[in-house]
Amino acid sequence: MRNLLAYTCLTPVLLIAGHSALHAEVVVDSKKTAPVQTSTAKGSAADDIRITDKGSIVPTGGIAVTIDSNNKVTNAGTIQVSKANGAVAIHANAGVASNITNSGKIIVDEDYTPGDGDKDGDLDGPFAQGSGRYGIRVPAGGIFTGNIVNNGTIEVEGNDSAGIAIGSRLSGKFENNGGVKVTGDRRTGIRASDVT
Repeated sequence: MRNLLAYTCLTPVLLIAGHSALHAEVVVDSKKTAPVQTSTAKGSAADDIRITDKGSIVPTGGIAVTIDSNNKVTNAGTIQVSKANGAVAIHANAGVASNITNSGKIIVDEDYTPGDGDKDGDLDGPFAQGSGRYGIRVPAGGIFTGNIVNNGTIEVEGNDSAGIAIGSRLSGKFENNGGVKVTGDRRTGIRASDVT
């Protein structure tokens, strides 16, 4: 009888512990200036990353958020990288299983405005100075398994840049109900290679 009671009492505890582990995530609810990665979101452990409407990730260059494990990223706040060539707000490695959901702001910009040097009423020079910038990027190679959904805003300034660029095969859903604005030469708003 004692053994039966011990097992009966232990079962709900195990179910609750298992249930909470399934819903674990790292929450960003303040400004962070260091880049984050899903593989090390909990120090040495992988986890989902959720940026709240009060949170932001604002590094000085490089990649702000890297998905390099089978974990998802949800942004309701701000991800911003300014004045850096090759900058990416959310970079997902091909070959991972994840979901990317943006309902907040993604900004990859620079401090540059074309001028009107000859005073003819038209802006002169290039539209942007920097290059190779992305809001959401999945590079070519392998398969990205999961959904990519943009319900927020993505703004990118840069030549040879893109708001959303999916170079690998996407096994999942792609959905854009938000705004994507890209300024520069040879720029792309949304580019997807193969969505299944």
